[in-house]
Amino acid sequence: MRSWVWFHRASAILWALTLPAALKWWPQSVAFVIVASVYANVKSDWGAAEAADDREVVERLERIETMLTGLIIQRDKGAP
Repeated sequence: MRSWVWFHRASAILWALTLPAALKWWPQSVAFVIVASVYANVKSDWGAAEAADDREVVERLERIETMLTGLIIQRDKGAP
């Protein structure tokens, strides 16, 4: 999962670095505008999907709940 974070950060930096070229050639290049727009839409939707994927969090919470239940059971067995 950590590699995706770095991938997205690197991608954002690369797109930021294209800004000077975009400002220079934007008025003459409809294709550039189309590619940048499609990329931005795909990237934002993909990012939203990644953010909405809560499987890791749910699994971690379930493990914590299982551990706490086990501790409570052990505590209750040892209580007089």
